[in-house]
Order: sequence, then structure tokens, then C-alpha cells
Amino acid sequence: MLVCTRASPRQGRGEALHTRRVFAALVALAALLFLAGLAVGPAGFRNPLDPGSWDLVLRLRLLRGLLALGVGAALGAAGAFMQYSVSNPLASPSILGVSPGALAASVLVMLAWRGSPPLGAPLLAGMLGGFAAYAASAALAARLGFTRVGLVLAGVAVSSTLSGLSSLLVLLAEARLRLPASLMLLGSFAYATPETVYVALASSGAGLVAGLALARGLDAISYGDETASAMGYSPGQIRLAASLTSAALTSVCVYAAGIVGFVGLVAPNTARLLVGGHPRASLPASLLLGAATTLAADLAGRLTALALGLGEVPAGLVTSAVGGLFLAYMLLRGAAGGEEQ
Repeated sequence: MLVCTRASPRQGRGEALHTRRVFAALVALAALLFLAGLAVGPAGFRNPLDPGSWDLVLRLRLLRGLLALGVGAALGAAGAFMQYSVSNPLASPSILGVSPGALAASVLVMLAWRGSPPLGAPLLAGMLGGFAAYAASAALAARLGFTRVGLVLAGVAVSSTLSGLSSLLVLLAEARLRLPASLMLLGSFAYATPETVYVALASSGAGLVAGLALARGLDAISYGDETASAMGYSPGQIRLAASLTSAALTSVCVYAAGIVGFVGLVAPNTARLLVGGHPRASLPASLLLGAATTLAADLAGRLTALALGLGEVPAGLVTSAVGGLFLAYMLLRGAAGGEEQ
């Protein structure tokens, strides 16, 4: 359970000051990583007075950094919504199959229209695929008793099945349409375009707005459904709205950059450690931490590629490696603490 506690007025003032400091530090960290990303690349940064240097930055690295920023922020918010909706810190869109479901549906539409689908069709199909994948995970988890680990096992089963399907569809897309679709499986910001940047930034903004709108309701259900009902909220409606928002945000991110896994697991849990469990603080913090995570992963991937002489190390490889270790830590901590399994 994700449980909040009420603070005294004096404690509340101290927590508010601490939260503002954490937010300032996270904004500074994201800005630093964004600026560092502008300076890193295989071509090197030439004379700032040379128009060619600015063209390189504005057309390539700036778009790439903005895409990483928007996708990370949206994934951080999506993970927080998912965890609050099911009251489970182990839940995340990638673990529950939303990401591979969205990718499979998007690529299927691309194949059906031979690479030239109607405007917005891959995005809409991805959202429907993400919703269907989450519904399948939730239904299977309900059969397992909806325990903490049961939900993860259900998600892994659905996610593995859909990952195999999406991999097959990606291979078909590369063979028949000659699209660089394999990077969608790994999650990369290398092919950022103005369209994907606009979509990612709009989704992160929508995530922030949704967080502000749902924060009080999520705060209420964190004390239990009976308490939330007594406060005038409908726990079922709040959970449904949060889970659908999470699936929608994740599906948009898959459309923009492919599968960048585990950001929705790491960012919300870290946010609660930094600012506490109240959604009004932890949701914006998750958004900022998600942005910092993807910016750092993209920067680490580029530095690794430069060091090893590779063309590209997708950010999704970095987040999956770190996120897998983080999930193992969460499972071990839950077992050591005697939590319900």
C-alpha cells in the first residue's frame, strides 16, 4: 500500500520548504543534463561563431534533448499514476505490458498501410494497444489474487507475450518497409523530429495537468477506499482515471521514442523517498525525475558509443539495465520487510 500521513502545521511548513528545495535541485539537474547533451556527439562541437555548429545543435542535439526531456517526464508521471491506481510500488507501465502492447499495435498499423498510414493512426492504435495490454494484465492479476508480486507476475507474462509479438512485427516492418524500427524495441531518441518532440512535450504537459487534477483524489484513496468515500471521492473512478492516463501517456511515449523501460518504476519510487508519498508533491517530482533519468540515459548511451566506437547505444538499453537492478532491489526489500507477497 502507498500510505500517506498527515503532518502538524510546523512539520507541514518544514516539509514544504524541503519539497521546494528538492524541486529546485531536480530542475537544476535536468537542466545540467540537457546542456551536457548539447555538447556530446560524434561530430564534436565546433566554433560557436560558425553557423554550421549551431545548425548541428539546433537540428539534431536540441531536438534529441527535448524529446528525451518530454518522454522522460511523461513516463515518470505515467509510473506514478500507475502505482497510485493499484496501490503498488512495483507497478509500472513497462512491467504491466503497456509499452510492448502500444508498440505492437503501432507497428501493425504501419504494416497494414504499407508505411503510409492516415495521420495519427499509429498513435491512436498505440493507445488502444496500451489500454488492451493493461486490461489483460489487470484481469490476470485479479485471477492471482491481486497481490503485490502477483501483479508483477501477471504483467511479466503479458509483457513477454506482447514483446515477442512486437519483435516479430518490427522485423516484418524492417524487411518490408525498410524502416529503422528495431530502435523502437530498444528505445532511442536518435531519430527525433519536430513532430515527435511536440507530441512528447505535449504529453508531459498533459501529465502534469492530470496530476494536478487527480492529486486530491489519489491522496484520498491512499488512506483507504472507505476514507476516500467518506471524503466524497469515488475510489473506482479515481483509480480508473489514473490507470487510463498512465496507459495513454506511455503509449504516446512509445510512439515518439519506442520502449524506454523502467523509467516509470524508478522515478516514482525515488520521488517518494525524496518528497514523501503525497501525490501533490510526488507526482511533479516523478515528472522531473523521469526527465532527468532519460536525459542521463541518453547521455550515458552517447558517451558509451563514443568510447566503444559504436554508432548508437539506445537510451532504452541503459534504463532497462538500471531498472532491472532497481526492481530486484525492490523485490528483495519487500521480502526482507515481510510485505504481502
